Amino acid sequence: MGLTLFSFLTSLIWVSIFAIVIKLLSRQMILLRTFSIYPLIFLICLCLIRFFLPTELFYTQIIRSESLLPALQRVLAYPLINLSSKGITANVFDILILISVGVALYKLCRKINKYRRFYNILCIFPASEDQRIKSTLANIQNLIGAKREIKIIVHKSIRTPAIVGLYSPIIILPDINFTDDELFGVLLHEWQHYRQRHAIIKCICDIIQTIFWWNPFFRYFNNEVEHTLEMHSDEKVSYYLSRQQQQCYLNAIIKVIQNQGKGQKESILTCCLVEEAQSNRLKQRFKMLLESNYSNINKQRSKMFIPIMFVLLVLSYTFVIQPYSMPSVQDYGTMTDISSDDYLVKTDSGYNLYNSEGELIANILVIDDSLKHLKIINQEDLP
Repeated sequence: MGLTLFSFLTSLIWVSIFAIVIKLLSRQMILLRTFSIYPLIFLICLCLIRFFLPTELFYTQIIRSESLLPALQRVLAYPLINLSSKGITANVFDILILISVGVALYKLCRKINKYRRFYNILCIFPASEDQRIKSTLANIQNLIGAKREIKIIVHKSIRTPAIVGLYSPIIILPDINFTDDELFGVLLHEWQHYRQRHAIIKCICDIIQTIFWWNPFFRYFNNEVEHTLEMHSDEKVSYYLSRQQQQCYLNAIIKVIQNQGKGQKESILTCCLVEEAQSNRLKQRFKMLLESNYSNINKQRSKMFIPIMFVLLVLSYTFVIQPYSMPSVQDYGTMTDISSDDYLVKTDSGYNLYNSEGELIANILVIDDSLKHLKIINQEDLP
């Protein structure tokens, strides 16, 4: 069991594959109608486990690439900067790593600064004194059994209800005239985001996407995580709403969509009622609620995916791809002086190189040009 560059790269390949699978499955309403959203949640967990544990296990096999990866390795090892007098050298791989890390740090710092500015601005805004909002949130906390002092802000520049922050959350609401049932559904949705710690999951996925900005599949993964978390919150909300209240909840979403052009959300730690006004995703959220696809029956059925996910996790550790090439005589380091009296002994796995005194120098697979002048002896001809 160990961590290598190639086991990490193999892990990235698997996470990319799982991200594609999540994207494809999330569009299949027949799957969601039958098993609810839990197959998607299991796959997201699988991606995160595979990303944070990119090691080789005891049963991992090495797959040798004899053409593609060695050729890529030679390209990456090509020297671009060679200032030997100053001790400065850099190849293609070094430059790519430098660019990747530099861009990732820039993007990460930019996101963090945006969040800090956004959160600091919210701290300046006065808390809402609307008693209807306060009493509704208090009723929700009593209903769910979790109480916490939370600041609520209502402002016309906010485009969608959201909850911001991890440890000192702030609920923000647009200046929309919600009915009592609509307000109840909206606040319940945001409170479920906080209870399920969705902001932590979003933060982790957003950081992963930022670090690996050059991988387009990580963007798909991040978008699907956001959509799945919204549906997960919808599911939790549906357990506390009657059919009539669910209709009001959907009406509240429609009102938010109509209000979306008035503001902009920029934060890596914000969970919103409407992440984006993408018609297909919103239609899917509406169908899931209207067709009662969040029922306990579907939740029980989804448990059959747990062993499937475990098998996929085990299979993802079965191999690691590594470049493979024949070593040259220079790769042996100490083999600098080869006498004409030295000789080669042919074996089943290659050749053994001996010096004139009969001492074994090295085992080699193929005869290098610098060794072709040596005498070759069959192993059975040795005295």
